[in-house]
Amino acid sequence: MKFFKLLIIGILLSNGLISQNINDLIVTINPLLNNHILILEKENTEGITITKLKFYLTNFSLTKNDKTVWSEKNSYHLIDISTPSTLNLKFKIPSNITFDKIYFLFGTDSLTNVSGVLGGDLDPTKGMYWAWNSGYINFKLEGKSKNTPFEFHLGGYSPSTVQEVKLNMNKNNTKIYFDVANFLNQIDLAKQHKLMSPGKEAQRLSKIAGKLFYTNE
Repeated sequence: MKFFKLLIIGILLSNGLISQNINDLIVTINPLLNNHILILEKENTEGITITKLKFYLTNFSLTKNDKTVWSEKNSYHLIDISTPSTLNLKFKIPSNITFDKIYFLFGTDSLTNVSGVLGGDLDPTKGMYWAWNSGYINFKLEGKSKNTPFEFHLGGYSPSTVQEVKLNMNKNNTKIYFDVANFLNQIDLAKQHKLMSPGKEAQRLSKIAGKLFYTNE
């Protein structure tokens, strides 16, 4: 009888029917404009109106005392402010782990860019792929400043356009903020209001954007 019990347990384990408890961790991305929730098509007090904001966050992991305690497989998330559901990222994590930081990439890594056409959030129909350049657009921001249109599309194969982000976080505080105004304030929109291809300037602006994520931890 003992043998049969052990056999059944072994079968259940092999089929993944006995496993550690898994909880949902919801991480909310909060795009801001001058410290207020960003609303598309709404002009702020400085005459800035955002009409499009989309960017990739990838390769998520959680750490405790600088040691990785969990990482997400096939970790690709397209944040699109016009689709509110994309702002809530749901991760399946073991209930018994604790963490003090969250890590992710702002953009898609070089391996993804050379893997050809992919599906899901990486599907080219999402409007975030340069077919002519064989690379993903990591960050797409469009709008106008006092009726002057601007467009910034950052990305491409170069690893320099991908930024590592590490933020303090715990289970009780899982909101991540990104203030678009801080990005625009570092650009002279009167002189530069359009960037649509990879290059040194795209790398420079990507570094600026990657530093604008924060939490209240």
